[in-house]
Amino acid sequence: MAKRKNKKSKSGDTLTQSSIEGKEDANVVTSNKRPSEADRDNVQNVVKKQKLNSSQKDRLRKVLEKRSKGKPNSELASTPISKGPPKSTLKAGPLNAVREALKAGQQPKAGLIPTKQPAKPTSNLTALQEKMHKKLAGAKFRWINEILYTKESREAVKIFKEQPEMFDIYHEGFRSQTEGWPANPVDGFLAWLREKPDGTVVADMGCGDAKIARTLKAEEKKIVVHSFDLVKRCEEVVACDIAKVPLQSSSVDVVIFCLSLMGTNFMDFVLEAHRILRVNGELKIAEVISRFPDVDAFVDALSKAGFRMVRKDDSNTMFILFDFVKSSKKSVHGEKPKDGKKKRRGGGEEQTSEAIQSALLKPCMYKKR
Repeated sequence: MAKRKNKKSKSGDTLTQSSIEGKEDANVVTSNKRPSEADRDNVQNVVKKQKLNSSQKDRLRKVLEKRSKGKPNSELASTPISKGPPKSTLKAGPLNAVREALKAGQQPKAGLIPTKQPAKPTSNLTALQEKMHKKLAGAKFRWINEILYTKESREAVKIFKEQPEMFDIYHEGFRSQTEGWPANPVDGFLAWLREKPDGTVVADMGCGDAKIARTLKAEEKKIVVHSFDLVKRCEEVVACDIAKVPLQSSSVDVVIFCLSLMGTNFMDFVLEAHRILRVNGELKIAEVISRFPDVDAFVDALSKAGFRMVRKDDSNTMFILFDFVKSSKKSVHGEKPKDGKKKRRGGGEEQTSEAIQSALLKPCMYKKR
């Protein structure tokens, strides 16, 4: 039989089926069985007999050996060998895709260009400095807290007007304290107010950051909330002494004191609540339970101020809640005292006793942690 000569393909790179199909060039077994050791020798013979350069021989050897391990010999003879897929068929990486898009004058698709995540803010303080910073902040909070509970509200207004940053320090410390509470009374008042009819007018006395007003506003509740405190921390707050708020008499339906009966003249706040409430208006009070030496004495004092208690809830271990209703147009106490004095029934004046008010509510002092 005439011996067939091996021919290169036009490209010089690919060996086609005709290169290995001759019987004299390679004793390839055409059965479908797995190749034996003799078959592997035949693969080596095929490589040796082909007139190929070294790189082509290496590629041919690798392909034939790979095919001989996992495919029938019938497939071995018909597998073309090439350098690989043309570059045009390769999958473009993210960088290539971005280049192509820019060349075409288009915007690269979202996700192709990785976005750099902003670094998390890190403190430059050492562990010791951080600890000292917290201790100092805690000391400032306790000092400001003492001012609020041991001075009249008008003095507190003056202090915070001169140093408004003190108010922020106080509320940061207060927020830190509330993190350990099982519940916050403000949330209870919010749940109750959500059930009130549209048009209800509320005065939040000592509102802090006006959480009640901001929450109901965000929920689009049609409830009017007037928020008062010593400093305007947000647009909802009116800065004033809550012993004298800028509201007309008998103009509100609900007055709330949430942990805000501070100052040695806190009964002035109660009398102001009586002034602005409509008859049968509701007074809601939440206070730390440890402040009450005698709960009955406190209730009796509010009764004399023109309020009738309708509910008391002392089930919480930290707080006590009161619901009062304005029961009369005038308080038994008469006019609010001016400059720390009140009128006697028989004429003349007597000094308003801080001792009497402190017997009703003790200052709330936070312990050093």
